[in-house]
Amino acid sequence: MNEELDNEEVVVEDVPETSEEETAEEVVVNTSQDNEEDIDKLVEERANKLFEEKVEDRLIRDRAKRDRDYQKKLSKYMKLENIMKAGLGVDSLDDAINKSSEFYSEQGINIPEENFYSERDERILAKADAKEIIELGKDEMEAEANRIQSIPESKRTIREKIMFDTIHNELESIEATEELKSKGYDTSILDDKAFKDFRNQFNANTSISKIYDMYNKLNGNVVERPKSPGSAKSTTQVKQIKDYYSPEDFDKLTPEDLNNPEIMKVVDKSRLQWYKER
Repeated sequence: MNEELDNEEVVVEDVPETSEEETAEEVVVNTSQDNEEDIDKLVEERANKLFEEKVEDRLIRDRAKRDRDYQKKLSKYMKLENIMKAGLGVDSLDDAINKSSEFYSEQGINIPEENFYSERDERILAKADAKEIIELGKDEMEAEANRIQSIPESKRTIREKIMFDTIHNELESIEATEELKSKGYDTSILDDKAFKDFRNQFNANTSISKIYDMYNKLNGNVVERPKSPGSAKSTTQVKQIKDYYSPEDFDKLTPEDLNNPEIMKVVDKSRLQWYKER
């Protein structure tokens, strides 16, 4: 059988050669595909650009319409302003508004206040207004605080309430600093968080110097005060220990009393009652 294989002719099929024309044709086909993709991309970009231009034209038309509507509405207000000023014999719109408000209020007509700002805007503006007044000094702050305070609280606007609180707090800080300075006390304690928490336990009528003395005594920091002429007299009388010490009693304790463990034990118990009585 091997002989038969040997005698058989092995036929090798010729592989057709690729001609230059066929190769060039393939290149042309590939190039055409690339061109189609580029064209599609250009068409898409052009479509997007046209859409953006259309949107921009629409926005321009909308803005123009809003401007026309605003000018039309503004012209009505200006006409009404001229009528009011001429009829009331005033030169400014503010005077016309005030006179009109007074007139209708006397007739028993309640005119609601129109608020053009959100509550957030009112708070921001109130802080800005208060800051400007604070920068003008203590006299201006007191004048503005008194003005707002003269308005019934139920009729104060959000802006007035925030302005009053901001200015009032700043005035309290100034007055506290001045009072401590007048007694030669360290004013930096006003920024101490522990002292602030202690101070908040007292009502607004309690003087800052009294709170300062109590705070330092309770923390073992005895504050020496100038002695009065009568205090130079010595006494051998033993002070009786009370069952309860009020804030006023505590303020009168001497350095010797503060070093007495029995007295301080009663004072510590009395403090709980102070806070309950606030």
